[in-house]
Amino acid sequence: MANEKPQKALFPEPSSGSTVLTDTEINEAVAGGLLIARETFDQTGLEPCSYDVRVGLKGILGGQGVEIDLRTSALELGPGAYAGVLSLEKLVLPRDTFARIGAKRFFSYEGVILLTGAIVDPGYEGHLLFGLYNASQKKVVIRTRRKICNIVFERLPHPSEKIAASDPDLRTGNFPDDFVNRMANMEVLPWMQISERVKQIEQITSDILDLKARYEDVLQPIKKLTENVDALTKDVASLAQETRSIVKDVGNLEKIVAENSRQVAQITANLGTIVGQLGAVQERSRSLEETGRTQSEVLTHLRTRFGRFQLLVYIFWALLLLAAGALLPELVKKLLRAG
Repeated sequence: MANEKPQKALFPEPSSGSTVLTDTEINEAVAGGLLIARETFDQTGLEPCSYDVRVGLKGILGGQGVEIDLRTSALELGPGAYAGVLSLEKLVLPRDTFARIGAKRFFSYEGVILLTGAIVDPGYEGHLLFGLYNASQKKVVIRTRRKICNIVFERLPHPSEKIAASDPDLRTGNFPDDFVNRMANMEVLPWMQISERVKQIEQITSDILDLKARYEDVLQPIKKLTENVDALTKDVASLAQETRSIVKDVGNLEKIVAENSRQVAQITANLGTIVGQLGAVQERSRSLEETGRTQSEVLTHLRTRFGRFQLLVYIFWALLLLAAGALLPELVKKLLRAG
């Protein structure tokens, strides 16, 4: 905030790690105006390494939103009731120190739950704001200066870069307006109503456990069905894979059939051509047969004529030989006479 100024460091020399402050160091810091404001510090609250924080001067009940001056009246916290109180001590933390909050055991013994944060950041300045919830079945009385928690101060190895924001009201020991409004509008349940709701919650819990047992009975068949579905899914996946393979094979077969159809069509066309050519050959064969028969007849006629001519030749030669045979003796005689 604009009116805030960074606190000076309590330990100017950085250390190697976080260190819990002892009672002596706390006393020295308070004397120097740090950790706890001197006017709110009580030596009896100092422990060996912590400090007991007390209930302050103001309280407020949930559902009423009316502040109570604890110097004149005690804060009566009924069963299931919620209240808010301020600390009597005012913290003044330097940049290299933070506070750790812990609850007092006797509050737990009385069934009172302390609602607050666990850490007070470095640089915070102001009173602490606590919420109290009575979880017991009896009324609890809260008076001022009663110990409400203890705080442990821890030194950081280096000062923090950011400074914790301090509420102006908490600086002066007053409740912040928004907290008062929330407390005024808070719905506080009577203890009997809380008890009834607890019973309802217990019944709901029992019903849930019973439902869980029934669910376990139903779960086993569902698991078995799930296993069967998984197996069926695998089979379907395998079948789908085989179907894709078959579709691929059918596609290839269709290509082969198409190619065969093309080849059959080509063969059919070629056969048509061949049939035409065979018809022409047959026609030529018939023509050649006719020509052959004609030539055979001619050859037969020629053979007949040649036979006749040959007979005449034989006769001619026979006559010629007979004539020669008749003339040859005479010729020989002439040759002999001449010789």
